[in-house]
Amino acid sequence: MSETARPIPAHGQEAPIAGHAPGGFARMFGALQSAPYYRTYWAGNQASLLVMQMQFVAMGYLAFTLTQSAAILGLVNLATGLPGVVLSPIAGVLADRYPKRTLILIVQMVLCLTAVAMGVLASLGIIQWWHLMIAAFVQGTCFAVNMPARQSWVPSLVPEEELANAIALNNAGLNAARIIGPALGGVLIAVPFFGVNGIFYSSIPAVLWVYYTLFQIPILGVPNGQKRASFWAEFNSGLHSIVSSEVLAPLFLLALVTLLLGLSYQMLLPAFALGVFNSGSEGLGLMGAMVGAGALAGSLLMAYFSRSGNKAQIQTVAGTTLGVGLLVYGVASGMHLFIPSLLILFVLGAATDFYSTINNTLILLNTDRDLFGRVMSIYMMTWSLAPLASAPFGTMMDKIGGPLTMIILGGILTVFFVGMTRFHPSYRRIK
Repeated sequence: MSETARPIPAHGQEAPIAGHAPGGFARMFGALQSAPYYRTYWAGNQASLLVMQMQFVAMGYLAFTLTQSAAILGLVNLATGLPGVVLSPIAGVLADRYPKRTLILIVQMVLCLTAVAMGVLASLGIIQWWHLMIAAFVQGTCFAVNMPARQSWVPSLVPEEELANAIALNNAGLNAARIIGPALGGVLIAVPFFGVNGIFYSSIPAVLWVYYTLFQIPILGVPNGQKRASFWAEFNSGLHSIVSSEVLAPLFLLALVTLLLGLSYQMLLPAFALGVFNSGSEGLGLMGAMVGAGALAGSLLMAYFSRSGNKAQIQTVAGTTLGVGLLVYGVASGMHLFIPSLLILFVLGAATDFYSTINNTLILLNTDRDLFGRVMSIYMMTWSLAPLASAPFGTMMDKIGGPLTMIILGGILTVFFVGMTRFHPSYRRIK
C-alpha cells in the first residue's frame, strides 16, 4: 500500500470517522477511538517505550556501581545522545526511501539483541563499563532511526483531523513511560533473581509484542513510486524544504530557540534541588516528578484541544506561558519558596509538552508527505541539541546564581516568542 493511501480498516474493525467531533473523554482519545491501525501502533509502541525507560535506569545503575564515577555515567548518557545529533538527518532520508514499518522492525530487533547481550554479560558477572558505552551508542543510533520513521508514519495511520490528537497521545504515552518506567525499573533491580539482567531480558517479550502489533497494520509506509534521487540530493532537499519555506522556517527557528532556552530548567534541576533549596535527593525526585506529571497533563490536555482550528494561537499561548513560567520560577526559587516552585514546575512541564506537540503538528501539516521523514528527522535533531545548552547555562548559574539565570532566560524567551508570533509575517499566515 502506498504512503499516501488512507487506512482501510481490517475485517472487524471500524472505519475512521472523518469530520466527527466527539466530546469529553472521546474527544481526548479521538485518534485511538476512530483510527484502528493507530490504536494498534500505539499499543505496541507503549511496550517499547516502557522497557526503554527501564533500561535507561539499569544502564545508569550499572555505570555508577561498576565505576563509582559520575564522569563515566555522563559518558554513557553522551553515547546515547550523540548519534541523534549526527545521524538524525541521514535517518530521515532512510525513512523517506524505505518502508517505515520495515525500518521500525529492524530497529526493534537490534535493540532487543543489544539488550539481551547486556543481560548475558550481567548474568555472567563480566560486564564492564565500556560494554555500556557500546550498547548506549547502538541504542542511540537505533533511536535516531526509529523516531523519524515512527513520527512520519503516524499521518498515514490517522485522518488528518486527528493528527494533532495522535501526536499528543504519542507524547502522553512517552510521558507516562517516563514516569512509570524509572520507578518500575528501580523496584525490579532490587528484586532477587530478577535484577538488572532481568530488565534487559524483558526486551524479549516486549519486542514480540511490538512485532505482533506492527504486523497487524497493512500500511507499510512505502514511499511513492516516483524515481528516487541520489541519497545526498534527498538529504539536501529536506534541508532546502525547511529553509525555503515561509512556514517551516519560522516553526523550526521557534523550535530551536525554545528548546535551547526553555528546557534548561530540566537539565539544572539537581543544582536547584541541592544548591538553592537544599532539599536533597528527595526534593530532586519530587521536582522531577512534578515536571513529568505536568508533561503528562499537558499531553492529555493537548489531545482534548487537538481539533481546534487555532493551532498557531494555541502555540503562542503555550510558548509565552513557558517563557513567563521560567521567569516566575526564577523569582520563586530566589525567594526559596519550594512548594510554589513545585507548582510552577508542573506548569512548565505542561507548557513544554503543549508547545512541542502543537509545533510538531504544525510542521507535519505544512510539509509535503514525501518529505515527512527528512523534515521530522531534522526536527528530532533540535531535541538532541537541547541538552548541549546545559553546559553554558550551568556556567552562567555558577556565576550569577540559578534564580537570576532563570529570570534572564525566561525574559529572553518571552520577548523572542511574542516578537516572532506577533510580528513575523510568515508565522501569522500559518493555518
